[in-house]
Amino acid sequence: MIHKRWNIGKLILLTTALAWVLGACSAKDSTASEEPENQAAAVQVEETERPEYLPKDFPLPDDAEVTTSHSEQNDGKKSVLLIFRSQEKLDKLAETYKQYFQDQGVKDTAETIDEKNLILQGDTVTESWSLIGGTLSSQEDTVELTLTWSEL
Repeated sequence: MIHKRWNIGKLILLTTALAWVLGACSAKDSTASEEPENQAAAVQVEETERPEYLPKDFPLPDDAEVTTSHSEQNDGKKSVLLIFRSQEKLDKLAETYKQYFQDQGVKDTAETIDEKNLILQGDTVTESWSLIGGTLSSQEDTVELTLTWSEL
């Protein structure tokens, strides 16, 4: 139970850190000598691409719209935060990712799947996985998922 809470804690910490970093990147500094247009373009390109360290076999729906993409390396360990949207049905996505986690050898999986929510979390010997999301209240035909992955 403590291990599962730790995964949720890591997710919250990583999400908070990413929000802080992105907020800092978008802050306007009147003394900056760089052109804001160039900075915004660089952030936009980075945010919509598949994260550099995301395992190559991680399946994304064909219609995936990546809204946040972040890779980093700390103490030699890689980690990823990926937020994406899809029009695919939640139950189909749940089936795809549940099978993917099983194929990766994810153990001690915490799982919640219902008509509006998807939570899959667990670890392999070398990796930690967490996929959380559900249908958007403002767009019922759109699912938004947040993936956090890291090397242990």
